[in-house]
Amino acid sequence: MVERKYIAPNAITAANMFLGYLSITASIAGDFSKAIWFIILAMVCDGLDGKTARKLDAFSEFGKEFDSFCDAISFGLAPAILVYSVLGKSNMPNVHSFVIPISFIYALCGVMRLVKFNIVTTASSEKDDFSGMPIPSGASVICSYLLFVYSVENTLGVDLFSVEFFVGLTLLSGILMVSTVPFKTPDKVFAFVPKKLIIPFLLILIVTLKYSMFIVTSYYVLVNIFTFFIERSKEEK
Repeated sequence: MVERKYIAPNAITAANMFLGYLSITASIAGDFSKAIWFIILAMVCDGLDGKTARKLDAFSEFGKEFDSFCDAISFGLAPAILVYSVLGKSNMPNVHSFVIPISFIYALCGVMRLVKFNIVTTASSEKDDFSGMPIPSGASVICSYLLFVYSVENTLGVDLFSVEFFVGLTLLSGILMVSTVPFKTPDKVFAFVPKKLIIPFLLILIVTLKYSMFIVTSYYVLVNIFTFFIERSKEEK
């Protein structure tokens, strides 16, 4: 019989997968805005299930595997279908022949990232740094960019969407996920924010999420990349 302490974190993980499933259906229906927000909500669940498991001391190998399978849906397949649907509706010539390879490469890299994570980690309360970009960050790169350009277009009437840039972001996300570039946990990257300002900082991010999410995600990715190359150059000297 399943212990009660495992029910809550696994239920939140299941909600993560359900939101990823809803995102896929929204992308297929052409409602990209809903598809993006479902993935963002799945990210919230992905953060909550870990916190809940730590609070209840409810870690298990089943929970780790279940979380990874759900992440594969919400942050691997759902963003890939979103990419496929967005590029499929693009008016740019010759893009349609590359839609499937580009979207599939992202999904493949995401699944490989999760497999690598499961092989090298064990279920525990410790949250270590990552080897390669974590898959929720890969999904965030794609979703935050689309959310930003759609919001600017709706608010200011300016179309900032670039097919070439979007394709580049998608491929870069895939490459970073299967790379060996060390990625620090977000709390370490944003450690410069004073503890007494964390709540106001988070509130500002939530209120301005349509714009701030892309800025914060870009900062997180770039800081880790630059740190990697700086440390590597020091080792070579």
